[in-house]
Order: sequence, then C-alpha cells, then structure tokens
Amino acid sequence: MATTVRVDNKVHAKLLEIAHEEQRPIRQVIEDAIDQYRKAKFWQGVREDYARLRADPAAWNAYEDELDLWDTAANDGLEDEEPYYTPEEEAALNAEDARTTGG
Repeated sequence: MATTVRVDNKVHAKLLEIAHEEQRPIRQVIEDAIDQYRKAKFWQGVREDYARLRADPAAWNAYEDELDLWDTAANDGLEDEEPYYTPEEEAALNAEDARTTGG
C-alpha cells in the first residue's frame, strides 16, 4: 500500500537529485535514509549507555570483571593469535563507523 507524504520543495529536490545520481527510485532513497537514521540512533544509544556505565566506577569495574570472565571462558586457544585486522585496517573501519553513524 502506498501513501503520499508531503515534503518541502527543497527536500523533494534533494531526494530527486540523490535518486538521479544513484539511479534509484526516490522510495528507495527514503527507505535507505530511514534505515541509516535508525542505525545511527541505535549506536548513539549504545555509546550513551557505555558513557553512563563508565561514569560509575564500580559498575564499570564490575563490567570489566565480567568481560574478563567471558574472555577466559572461551578457552579457544587463540590467546596468541594475530589480530584479524591490522591497526591500519581497524583505524579505517573505526573511521568509517564514525562517519556513517555520526559518532
């Protein structure tokens, strides 16, 4: 079922421009924008939750202690394994994440 949504002429022009540049329907541009917005909101919430946790030293220490327990619980034998990403690749991934989530 389709619905009409009124938008300002400037917004419509921007949507048309993006749709034309990417050779996609406006509907798909809007859907992708909504998906990106929802993901950004989710990760912003995660960052805020971690900030609140870090602000409470006792809670943060308890969290780190639990992480340590889970780290040893895996007992997967990978303690001496090389990291999956190089430091440069990890920095690039973190930069891309920050760029796409606004963090």
